[in-house]
Amino acid sequence: MPPMSYGDRVLSSRSKTLALLAAAFAAAALGLAACGDGDGSASARRAAADGGTPYIDAVATAIRQMEQSTGSDTSEGVLWEVTTGNSLPGAGTGDPRFLARTSECWGRTQGCDSSGVQQRLVDQIRRIVASGETLVDVSSLSAIADGGFRQALIDGAADGAQAGRAPTIRLLWGRSPATPFSDGVLERLQADVQAANPRATVVAALMTNTPLFNGYSWNHSKIVAADSSVALAMGINLWSRSYLQSDNPITDVGVEVDGPAAANAQRFLDVLWRFSCANTGFNFSYNITIVPKDGGPGGCPGTRAPDPGPARGGTTVLAVGRAGYIADGRVTGRNADSVRIDSADRKDSGCNLPPLPNPMNGDAVWDGNNPSDTALRALVATAQRKVVISQQDLIFPCAIDPSYDVRLVDALVGKVAAGVPVTVVVSNEGAAANLSEQYGGNPRVTRDLLMRRLTKLVGSPQRAAELACANLVVAPFRFSDAATWPNGKSPGHHAKVIAVDDAAFYVGSQNAYPNQLQEFGWIIEDPAAVADFRSAYLDPMVEYSTKAAVPCR
Repeated sequence: MPPMSYGDRVLSSRSKTLALLAAAFAAAALGLAACGDGDGSASARRAAADGGTPYIDAVATAIRQMEQSTGSDTSEGVLWEVTTGNSLPGAGTGDPRFLARTSECWGRTQGCDSSGVQQRLVDQIRRIVASGETLVDVSSLSAIADGGFRQALIDGAADGAQAGRAPTIRLLWGRSPATPFSDGVLERLQADVQAANPRATVVAALMTNTPLFNGYSWNHSKIVAADSSVALAMGINLWSRSYLQSDNPITDVGVEVDGPAAANAQRFLDVLWRFSCANTGFNFSYNITIVPKDGGPGGCPGTRAPDPGPARGGTTVLAVGRAGYIADGRVTGRNADSVRIDSADRKDSGCNLPPLPNPMNGDAVWDGNNPSDTALRALVATAQRKVVISQQDLIFPCAIDPSYDVRLVDALVGKVAAGVPVTVVVSNEGAAANLSEQYGGNPRVTRDLLMRRLTKLVGSPQRAAELACANLVVAPFRFSDAATWPNGKSPGHHAKVIAVDDAAFYVGSQNAYPNQLQEFGWIIEDPAAVADFRSAYLDPMVEYSTKAAVPCR
């Protein structure tokens, strides 16, 4: 969402590989710098060459350690899980159909036509909706789907009807304060999708989960999934004015996974639907509309995700989600003092004006219920050769100092201090698709924050500057050598990507800056998919953005 809307020794043992990577995560989580390349890098490379998934294994280990240390009931199988037998359609074939994109303008300075990749995205959504035999899920952030995205949902339902399918179709939108008057639009979407497949059961919800005196929380995931067999997870909201145009399209990405991991996306949405079904209406803790009322004659579809679909390939995927404040029957944070972040860092990373809480920095209850926060930090901690961050922003703008995830930022500067190159690309100040859909970032404030934390780590401004000039790039997003689109607008960037060592990457809906929203994404560690992702998105983004990097000192 837009921030203002709210020497190497080869180890033969795989367990040693995991232990080393887990140790790297623990060091980063405690704010310690890694000590160079070391044995971890060699063993990780060896494990990867042998067909293992050391990065995913290390992240999963870190989540389990977090759950144990915080005294939290595990959410494995509900909010996070490692699955095998998955396929990424087209990976390694020269036609990476698994990768959803919204712009195709690398190197173009005079404008470009992105309608090809945009139509492919729309067709991808339509195909997934049409494929559902039992359950179709769509989730996004309000505003409600419009334009070509809206039509894709309707056409997908109609295609399913023509094929004789009559699934339950669940449409879930997060109710953002930026779009307060969406109930009528939700009703019309539900009616039109229902009319497209009269035999289906179509239920739509608009939800927020906002505990009194404790901030804000609503759905921010962007998922299209069917039958626990196929799921597209992305950063792309279903907003045509941002994404389905070529004048100044917002750059964003998503990944389709076919196979058992798709069940994780729909189990995650079960959590949100159970909460929504149990709390319809409005009070100080929630504001939820469901259409038809109470879910209609079949009742509210709170738990509908089918068992995982059959194996479709040989790829291992880690699905990671964040439930916000929705506990869903689990108890978390019994060890309240387990999150060791000192009070000065908590205050520094908070947002005092306006007074918004930041439970990401020191709340064991929050950590236990939101494993994706741990997952993103752990992924950074596994890096031994490079880190690339591609985000709208790393900070949440406040009136005085920005709010940030202190453990994620410290993991990044720990890598810089250890000699691991880190590239951070964020959106441009003032970037927007239109007046209501804003995508601004702040590269200079992000650079200043990273330098402040790096200076604290190494104890010397001069040493921090030396390290930053050698190992840190902070840059505004660029798609070419041009600083703007031909219409004069700054390029907007909304992807949520963390990539390490050209070996593994996260793609999903989760911003790196603090928020309390519900999120979902994938960690992918597959050589063919990584190569495709680099070629189609990551490498050109870094190439062009780096030319505009903020000075290192």
